[in-house]
Amino acid sequence: MLVLAACVSGDAADQEQMETREATRGAVLGEIQATDFAARFRQPPGTPKPTATTAPGLDTLVLASSVNSDGSPLQQISSVSGFGASTVYACARISNARSGQKVIAVWSTIDGTEVARSEQKLDAGGFERWVALPWQMNGSPLGGTYAVTIYVDKVDPAHELNSLVFRVG
Repeated sequence: MLVLAACVSGDAADQEQMETREATRGAVLGEIQATDFAARFRQPPGTPKPTATTAPGLDTLVLASSVNSDGSPLQQISSVSGFGASTVYACARISNARSGQKVIAVWSTIDGTEVARSEQKLDAGGFERWVALPWQMNGSPLGGTYAVTIYVDKVDPAHELNSLVFRVG
């Protein structure tokens, strides 16, 4: 009993002083907590990130002897008869292409010697579209193994989409 009586006198002045001290302590603690919370979770102002542009991709690449009006293959072929004048199409289904981009087909022998090149500028963009790139085979090309490689905008390895190997004979 003696210990308790020594700690608190019990008069109104002591109690008022304790209440004031406790009330002030609560307000200070609230401010510290609010500042700490804001500093911990606030994101610093930054520069907006640029919008990512997706690169064109090639979903399908086939050869055809004739094509539909949308550039899709009408008569798909796996090899080419090299006799007489004929046209072979590389039909490419391209995604994420933008209007104004150029799709290029480089026709070559298997050793890399270019025999023809055809290109088409896209008039409209879109998620997916067919592009038919012709090879006008005038006369009879030598029989053998050939390739067609599809590029977007320029002919270099960074712009290559895909290639297809086929036989002429």
